[in-house]
Amino acid sequence: MRINSHTLPLIAARARNGRVVAFDTETTGGTAWDEICQIAAAEFVDGALARTMAHYVRPTCPMNPWAEAIHGLSMPFLREHGIAPEEAMRRFFDFVGEDALLVAHNAAFDLRMLRQECGKFDLCFDCGGLETCDTLALSRRLRPDLPNHRLATLVERLPVDGVNSHDALDDALACAGAFFKLLEGRP
Repeated sequence: MRINSHTLPLIAARARNGRVVAFDTETTGGTAWDEICQIAAAEFVDGALARTMAHYVRPTCPMNPWAEAIHGLSMPFLREHGIAPEEAMRRFFDFVGEDALLVAHNAAFDLRMLRQECGKFDLCFDCGGLETCDTLALSRRLRPDLPNHRLATLVERLPVDGVNSHDALDDALACAGAFFKLLEGRP
């Protein structure tokens, strides 16, 4: 969903009176050959946290060393603790459902990774009909005074409870906190 003067009241109303699912992914890298290695989401109903989900995923491609340095997930750890990509995507889409506003920080990246994962494993991409909100775009629109719009900056400057740790669940919760804080007091 584009962030503009017409959509902001709709987004704010949805945040107060509806389902919002903030999500995040950690990946083996950022190319078309990379995969999701952790996926997490936090569901909010009428602005209150209702439930969370988080899964490590066993990738079928190598881990980029710079990606591992960011999130700390190694291939041996993921082989031991991860679930199959198809199962992770099924659980994620079941969690999201059909009536949520899907929120992510730099949503284009996470949505691209979801589409890529679904395409690679011949799965149906089930987020196509959902409205999405990017907290990166929302922050740029509502807080042009900030030095940058990285999630870590929003957590610190707004302030938001939580951390931007590059753990998918931590980051989904921090993203949700930024989303609600940015919309605080908006009609």
